This record gives sequence, C-alpha cells and structure tokens, in this order.
Amino acid sequence: MEIDDRESRAVGLLFGCAAGDSLGLPGERLGRKRWASRFPGPLRQRFLFGHGMVSDDTELSILVTQAVLSSAGDSESFLLSLSWRLRYWLLFLPSGCGWATLRAVLRLWCGVSCRESGVKSAGNGAAVRSAVLGALFPDPIERHDFVRLSTRLTHRDERAFVGALAVAEMAALTLRVPVGRKPEMAEVSARLRMAASGDAEWTELVDRMETGWRNAMTVEAFADSLGLAKGVSGYVYHTVPVAVYGWFLHYGDVAATLESVIKCGGDTDSTGAIAGALAGAAAGESGIPPEYLNRICDYPWSVTFLRRLGEQLARFSKGVPATVVPTAYWAIPFRNLLFGATVYVHILLRLLLFWR
Repeated sequence: MEIDDRESRAVGLLFGCAAGDSLGLPGERLGRKRWASRFPGPLRQRFLFGHGMVSDDTELSILVTQAVLSSAGDSESFLLSLSWRLRYWLLFLPSGCGWATLRAVLRLWCGVSCRESGVKSAGNGAAVRSAVLGALFPDPIERHDFVRLSTRLTHRDERAFVGALAVAEMAALTLRVPVGRKPEMAEVSARLRMAASGDAEWTELVDRMETGWRNAMTVEAFADSLGLAKGVSGYVYHTVPVAVYGWFLHYGDVAATLESVIKCGGDTDSTGAIAGALAGAAAGESGIPPEYLNRICDYPWSVTFLRRLGEQLARFSKGVPATVVPTAYWAIPFRNLLFGATVYVHILLRLLLFWR
C-alpha cells in the first residue's frame, strides 16, 4: 500500500467511526419504526441544532490509539497507559458510558489490578474501540494480544473478546485490500470464524452472514433473522454481526453502509461507529461524504484532531516513530456538560412525543 493511501485509510477509519457514531447518536435506543417516524429521510446530523457530537464510542477509540502511541507498541506499557487514560476519562463524567466499562473503571479507581478489573459482560464496549487496533497492528499475533489486553481491561466475557477481535480482523483485512477492490467473501468468513473457532453461537452467526451475502439479503432482513426487528441490542453478538454484515454488503460505500445499519434502530451509535470505521477504512478519507463531517461540532474531538490522530496512526502502522496527539484537556469538562445537557433534552423530547 502506498504511503499516502495508508494515511488516507487511517484517517478514513477515524472519520468513519466519528461519522457513524454522531449520526446514530440522536436515535440511540429507538426501535426501528420509531427511528423511521422520528427521523425521516436521509441520515444527517440531528444531535444539536443540526450539528453532531461524538459519544463514548469514538472517545474510547481515541484513548486506545493514544495509549498505543504513548507506549510505542509495548504491551505492558499499553495496558498501564490505557488503564490510566480510562480512569481520567471517567473523572470528566462522560455521558452514556457503558455499564460494564463504568464498573470496570470504578474497580480500577478502587485499586483493582488492570489485569483483573474487567467485569463479566458480553456488551459491545470493547468491540467499538477495536477497529483502530486492526489498523495499528498489521501483525496478527500482536493484533490478537493487544485486542485481548484492551478487552480484558473492561470485559471478561470471552464473547466480548471474540466480537472485538472480529472487528480488528476486518479492519486489518480492509487495509490490505487496495481502494476500489473488495475482499473475497471466503477470506472474510475465514477470519471471522477464526475469531472463535470453538464457539457454536459465533459459528452460526458467521454462517448466517455468509448466506445473507450470497443472497444479497438487506441489512434489515439480516437483523430480522437474528430476532432484532425492534432494534439492534448492545449484546456483542448482535452489534458486531449487524455492523460487519452492513460493511461487507455495501463495501466501500460509506453512506449506504451507515444508512442500512443505523436505520435498524437500537444501539445505533455503536453499530454506526463500528460499521463507519470499517467502511471509512475501505473508502479512505475522500470516500466519507463531506456532509457527514462538516456538521460535526465537537471539541477537543474535532475533525482536525481526528485527522492528526489518523496521520500518527498511519505512521505507527508503517513502523515509523509516531507521537501522541496533544489534547486540550481543559475543554473536556465544558464539552461534557454541553453533551450531557443535550442528551437530557433528547430524553425529554422522547418522553413528550411518547405521551402525545
């Protein structure tokens, strides 16, 4: 892969993650029918007066990337760096923090070792932050080890690791394939199966994905086949298959991928973040619709910040010295205050509309 191409794909991954996250955020937890009635028409930013902000899904991907860069790829240093970044992240009172992640970080603050802090949960918290690990580590052994460390920090359930590894593997495979070409379905299926070769539930899910791709089944129909007609849950074996299915079905088309996945309803910011990251890595920076990024109004997690982080991510993946991107930490409390207030306004509007 050419140097400029690698950088474009890394930036595209982060842009796609932020775009999917911010587009899906206003309708999080809405069922499919309520999403369609509340937000008719094409996807657009609707979180804050026609603009978007990112949730914890993008923030956690940023933390993982910064932790890898600060540790220069040393696994022990990475684990220590990520554990402290999570501690301080929680001090800023982020809205929408996943229940498992919240409990795990509180355990860290209580003195529990970062190797024992994870809780028994099969939520999607580790999976939403794993695409960047697929981009950072071309070597499959390193990739496996870092995904394991990242996952176990917050989630001890093996299914959480399987979902996270599947996302990382799809990101790594995407970056090996030139822009404009689609990976072979056989290789995609093989990598997905390898994530948990002895797990019957996961194997059945991969079989269903493969059958759906062969028959050109829509993402909504695929979600229906998993019993998710009312919306995609935060269970990792629901979130990841739907996101991965939409990514490969509409490979390289970021808009079609996000439209199909987010409009399934449910945990839309997480499915959007995962599918968007994979689609962005496939399409590159230029493949992200400008309207998805122009209205992201967030600081310090701005589009400019994400581009700089993507550039360093690309440098690291090529074995070139990379540095942590400076963050305006002073702005995070004010940003989180605005974000939290906006979330409560959305909740109030939902209640008012529900009782009409």
